[in-house]
Amino acid sequence: MSTTSRDHESAMDSLVRDVALLCLDAGNTVIFLDHARLAELLRDLVGLHVTAADLIRTEGEAKQLAESGGLVDVAWTFRDRPGAVAWGKMVATIVARAGLDVGKVPTLLDGAWREHEVLNLWRKVPDGLGPALDAMRAKGVKVAIISNSEGMLVELFTQLGILQHFDLVVDSGKVGVEKPDPRIFRIAMDRFGVPAERTLHLGDVFATDILGARAAGIRYGMIDPFGHYEGRHTDVPRVPGAVEVARAITARI
Repeated sequence: MSTTSRDHESAMDSLVRDVALLCLDAGNTVIFLDHARLAELLRDLVGLHVTAADLIRTEGEAKQLAESGGLVDVAWTFRDRPGAVAWGKMVATIVARAGLDVGKVPTLLDGAWREHEVLNLWRKVPDGLGPALDAMRAKGVKVAIISNSEGMLVELFTQLGILQHFDLVVDSGKVGVEKPDPRIFRIAMDRFGVPAERTLHLGDVFATDILGARAAGIRYGMIDPFGHYEGRHTDVPRVPGAVEVARAITARI
């Protein structure tokens, strides 16, 4: 085994040791943005031709802008729906950074939201997710979704056939509190009676997932499959994904 491999294994051991509650962000952790579909919506709704790769890049730019309050914020029809403000800012920033004129952003958001309510744009499930989580849960570890979302996660997870793999879904659109507020993590910890030192959270956004987990006093790992945070926040542990972490937890019990 190479030195790098040993270092990665040691870091994973430290991260997953004695975990009794695994908290997972939803978007880009257990359900990933369908960049190709968003590109189609841009073409069909506002006539902008971009590639999925363009949107992968600008999604990373949007994540970084979220740290400084620099997300694009415009008025649009469904802005008052639960969770729609945060959703709209993220999608607006992704498409604006991809070249969409800000004046056309509301039209894109209105059309994309209509589809989003039918089937979430964050809809791609990692291979092996369900079996990996179930094997870990069989060892007694609880799994909770902790998500800034629009109050529709239970319905979405049912549509995608993955709801049964989670012990709890904490959707900010339902509970009225969003990451990085530590209270959203405490909902899960209190439900299962698990202390902070035995709780681990995985997510993809520094401004919400990592800062929120820090505020709650729990362990955290960042999922960054597209290298959006390359060279940034180097003190934050990186993990390949929820599947790999669940398998690592199971192997160490």
